[in-house]
Amino acid sequence: MARIFLINPEMDIATGFGDYQDFMEAMPVIGLAYIASICRREGHEVRCLDNFCERRTHDDIAEEIRRFKPDVIGIGILTPSARTAMRMSKTLREAHPSAHIVLGNLHASVFHEELVGEGYADTVLHGEVEHTFLRLVEMVTKGGAEEDVPGLSFVDNGTVRMTKLADPPTDLDDLPRPAWDLFPQDVYTFLPFVTVAKPCLSLLATRGCPFHCKYCALGYQGHKVRRRSPDNIAAEVEWLVRDWGIRHVGFVDPIFPVHKRHGLETCQAIIERKIPGRWWWTTETRVDVIDEEICRAMKAARCKRVLFGIESGVDALLKNVDKKCTAAKVREGVTAAKKAGLEITAFFMLGLPGETAEMTRETIDFALSLDLDIAKFGITVPYPGTELYETLLAEGRIKKGEWEQWSTFNPNGDNLPFVPDGMTGPELDRLHKRANWLFFMRPRIIWRHLFVVRSIKLSHMMAGFRLFFRQFVMGQI
Repeated sequence: MARIFLINPEMDIATGFGDYQDFMEAMPVIGLAYIASICRREGHEVRCLDNFCERRTHDDIAEEIRRFKPDVIGIGILTPSARTAMRMSKTLREAHPSAHIVLGNLHASVFHEELVGEGYADTVLHGEVEHTFLRLVEMVTKGGAEEDVPGLSFVDNGTVRMTKLADPPTDLDDLPRPAWDLFPQDVYTFLPFVTVAKPCLSLLATRGCPFHCKYCALGYQGHKVRRRSPDNIAAEVEWLVRDWGIRHVGFVDPIFPVHKRHGLETCQAIIERKIPGRWWWTTETRVDVIDEEICRAMKAARCKRVLFGIESGVDALLKNVDKKCTAAKVREGVTAAKKAGLEITAFFMLGLPGETAEMTRETIDFALSLDLDIAKFGITVPYPGTELYETLLAEGRIKKGEWEQWSTFNPNGDNLPFVPDGMTGPELDRLHKRANWLFFMRPRIIWRHLFVVRSIKLSHMMAGFRLFFRQFVMGQI
């Protein structure tokens, strides 16, 4: 039996989100929860720390590491938390030199040569790692060679090598349910624009996405969709509601439903379980894969809100990033969801490649013309692991930077990771603020959130009003 310590590091939300930091809350870390569960199923002793929630000092974590004496320390890295995770890894190495430190998640995969080569970790695991993590643990505890572990980066005679990736798991029904008992599940939310009730936890029904949007980093899951069986999904929904008291089950698939038949069968399986209580689920999908029939089935199965990645109201910009959608299709999908009685949150990306200030205003006007409950306007960030990042990096239009500021709510218009030709950072920042003002300060939206939707906390609403007032007085809108 091995001792395993899994960590979700904190990030510098003040630097990355500035005035918007009050709206940042901890979301469930389902990836680590799956790894913890599958390791525990094999008899290993597992501890988990979500330091985004707990905000413990690295010295305090190091002291726990000394006491626990783990064989393997696993740290997940997203781009905004990269530098924090690197500092943490160095501290933990000094505290317990004999532990094997492995980094994972997308940022670690992209920068594996730097992270392993410069000693931030012993290894980096790539791809979907539930089963390969077990192979790594076996190598560490029983002896073996790094080249026998699929999808592993390591140093060999001064050179960083990477073994061949393993095929991703195909039987998703065989995965154990996430080990939520090892995480502070009582504090998790899905941020104000998604959360419809509390407490919240995540559910993953499918993996893989058939689309190839240039700004998306989920391509590492592959473009073939792997699906859990409808009854398996429905059983986990019931488990979350009955056993955990969850009132908001958040589907965190790249797209769900992506296939209509699977979506209809899943909705029917949920309905047939007759799960009691006041609970709901939400999901992110595309406007061009749903219609009124599937939306009505989702509503009947207690889906309360759908999240649409609309990105832009300008067809040319959607084409630039291979969105494979049009503004007309967006309007059609939004109408179908509304007719079925679903609430809608829409995501928009301002500052896409080729965008002008006039196009940004066109997207804002388009958002205002749709019957949306919530709109999240974010400044485009070409995250590592996306085709957009690789293209812009090759063109010399972006560079590795201060990762804490690679945020869609970057408060510093002078230090945005990417600004389209013909625009300036402060100009894009101002349009971003104006988009939020124009959408949320409309009387009918204020009324809807006070008396109809009622899912945004009063404290968040008040923080939003204070923020808008300050931006207005300072002439930033």
